[in-house]
Amino acid sequence: MYCRLSLFILCLLVAIGAYAQDIATITGAVADEYGKPLELVNVVVKENQKFFTATDSTGRYTLRVPAGKRITIVFSYLTKTIYSTTILPLKNDEKQISFQVQSSVQQFHEVEVRDQSGRTEEISNIKVHEIMIPNLDGGIENYLAAQSLGVNKSNELSSNYSVRGGSYDENLVYVNDFEIYRPYLMRSGQQEGLSFANPNLVSNIKFSSGGWQAKYGDKMSSVMDVTYKRPTTWGGSVTASLMGLAAHVEGASKDPRKFSFLFGIRQKSSQYILGTLDTKGQYSPSFIDAQFFATTNISSQVSLEIISNVARNQFKFIPDDRSTKFGTVSTVKQLEMAFEGQELDHFMAVTNGLSLVLKPKENLKIKFLGSVYNDLEHENFDILADYRIGDVESDPSKSNYGQVTNYSGIGGIQNWGRNTLYIDVYTAATRGSWFAKHHNVQWGLDYKHEEIQDKLSEWDRLDSAGYSLPFTAGGQKNFYGDSVPLNDYAVIGMDRLLKSTFHLSSNRVNAFIQDTWRFGDTSRFSLNYGVRFQYWDANKEPIVTPRAQLSIKPSVKKDIILTFAGGLYYQPPFYREMRDSSGHVNTHLRAQKSAHAVIGFNYAFKAWGRPFSFVMEGYYKYLWDIVSFDYDNTLIRYSGLNNAKGYAAGVDMRLNGELAEGAESWISLSLMNTQNVVQGATKTVYLDSSGKQVSVVNSVTKPTIADTVTRSVGWQPRPTNQLVTFNLFFSDYIPKWPFIRFNLNLAFGSGLPVKSPTTDYYTPKFTLPFYKRVDMGFAAQLWNPKWAKKPTKASKAFKSVWLSLDVLNIFDIQNVVSYLWIKDFYNNQYAVPNNLTGRRVNLKVVFNFGS
Repeated sequence: MYCRLSLFILCLLVAIGAYAQDIATITGAVADEYGKPLELVNVVVKENQKFFTATDSTGRYTLRVPAGKRITIVFSYLTKTIYSTTILPLKNDEKQISFQVQSSVQQFHEVEVRDQSGRTEEISNIKVHEIMIPNLDGGIENYLAAQSLGVNKSNELSSNYSVRGGSYDENLVYVNDFEIYRPYLMRSGQQEGLSFANPNLVSNIKFSSGGWQAKYGDKMSSVMDVTYKRPTTWGGSVTASLMGLAAHVEGASKDPRKFSFLFGIRQKSSQYILGTLDTKGQYSPSFIDAQFFATTNISSQVSLEIISNVARNQFKFIPDDRSTKFGTVSTVKQLEMAFEGQELDHFMAVTNGLSLVLKPKENLKIKFLGSVYNDLEHENFDILADYRIGDVESDPSKSNYGQVTNYSGIGGIQNWGRNTLYIDVYTAATRGSWFAKHHNVQWGLDYKHEEIQDKLSEWDRLDSAGYSLPFTAGGQKNFYGDSVPLNDYAVIGMDRLLKSTFHLSSNRVNAFIQDTWRFGDTSRFSLNYGVRFQYWDANKEPIVTPRAQLSIKPSVKKDIILTFAGGLYYQPPFYREMRDSSGHVNTHLRAQKSAHAVIGFNYAFKAWGRPFSFVMEGYYKYLWDIVSFDYDNTLIRYSGLNNAKGYAAGVDMRLNGELAEGAESWISLSLMNTQNVVQGATKTVYLDSSGKQVSVVNSVTKPTIADTVTRSVGWQPRPTNQLVTFNLFFSDYIPKWPFIRFNLNLAFGSGLPVKSPTTDYYTPKFTLPFYKRVDMGFAAQLWNPKWAKKPTKASKAFKSVWLSLDVLNIFDIQNVVSYLWIKDFYNNQYAVPNNLTGRRVNLKVVFNFGS
């Protein structure tokens, strides 16, 4: 952004000086070999270098040049010339020069022009490649953990991610300025389909983990800003693997400025990978989506953009049985379950957006946007499970080693639900930007009308040794605290019961204005400051949130940039935060609030003659009016109250560079602690005769209890408190055969806190096991047009063909996502781990074609 501002000012001075000259105009676009636009490519007249410009974020440029004499147009980045051509422009002539940059290191090194604004803003630029990171579904979320800061992704089945102690509901996602929504009723990764952004259509991704600018919206943890590419030529791709299919086609008119389009379709089938789960049965998932994006220039000052997405996710599951071993080395238990019933879920989401872009002046841009989001979700399940718990022989010397010796508990669990959710969101918005000298002023105004309607009906029933829990006989108090007469029948209560019908029609208004000011010698200082306003007529809470970012480039030889960011980031409730675990909806819920303070260090350097970058950020987030919540697998169950305050603090580090020329690798490490105090959260403390606190749990000698008192729980870890996360992506190739590539992806995360159903708070003593996963992939390029001895139309049509073999979870580590809580004959409660996926091999082939 800042480079473009400086270039624009210089181009303005050149235009004034050349006003009386005979002028011609050169326009065009620059893209890489995959058709992705290249930004900040310098375009200059070799004979007179005062005539120059640079490509914008869409890869396009406009250059006015002297007419009537032969000149050479040079395209370069930094000190490297990537293309040049000689032309003879005539007076008032309009010429077009567009091209694609070919690989400079054999066949897979992309000429990448980095957006340098990412170093001066709290932004990470995410690089996506269809053969890069071995993963299950190819979603762009898989690239965040290694390439961004403070991102935790500890469930390979889900696109959910946590950023610096926040939940997924605290993350913003935009595609071409349109805010993206996701399904709300999903409760496990098995149900999840495809995330919105299609990697085949992506031009660039910007990601911020905190302290972002006022132009981005109103959530507390992160923002991901995705821009779809604008192709200049015809092309496309087809991808097939054991886990799904994908295809896309892109094209443009003869003059790419007039019309361009993208169309992509994806199909995901997770049946293959779900076969590694403990629960066996008939998994029948069907996930498919289709997207269309097009741009057309009505005139040199008016353009139109349209985006459309249809996503249909269906999940059918008929469970058969389950067998899970758990416990310690010396005390091994085994859970055996047999199932009846099925689950059938249907999720349908449609997004349509239209934008009109006006450029009345060179330094003024105004954009009008309108969008409609429709979401329909049906969740139906009725599953009855009979279970028994057995003791497993743990002595290797015994003949029955590893077998169940006796059973200590039997029972049953029934989960029943019929849930329906409808969401419609209508948005009208405007965006604007204005350049003036060293300033870039941006503003925006949004209006949203939301219709939310749901009907929830679900319950869980537990049966232990033939008795439903909770069970109330005559003469006792029932589940609701009322006394049951002696002559009445026993009451069978539900372990959990939720029945609710809800409809909300509401309106939101938010606006922002911000300015980016570059000053100092050679613009060494960059200051962005702005403010947001928001109002929701449901809770009638007006909110004003100022934000600022400062970057400084010290006057030293080393390429170092220091960044400072801070501000207020409030998140008004949308749907799930308002509903508590019993189904009651609190429409008066206030916005959750946070204050960010971030300090960063960015060092760009060269090692072995190749570019590297080291980034480190320290942050502190103070949280108040937050809504406490619990995790149930991937489903978040909120309290529906602004009943907590807390904080998140930590340090994030990332090192990336080309260990092998043309093959970039990343390594990231995060240390974080997030705690909160929940209002009204108490615990019972047992005291002896001297007033000293004693424990009655697992005591060898039963202590004498003189008194019991109720005390506040105080500070406790939040459900997202992951102290350490480490991610590594390593890429390499064989020097003699650079078309054979090796990729390694490693993820580690310390355990998240867990609480049992019998307690109302988390403790640091009980956490999930560490998340550990290693994925490895081999990719080979099977075809490149340059290999053809005699080029033909057929050989030129395919730009590349890749074949990859991925070994997912190569060490077959059993990671735990949650626990199933059951009891035995003696009322002992056990936490049975719900494990994630095991080892699988995935084969994938990618065809890239184009003109």
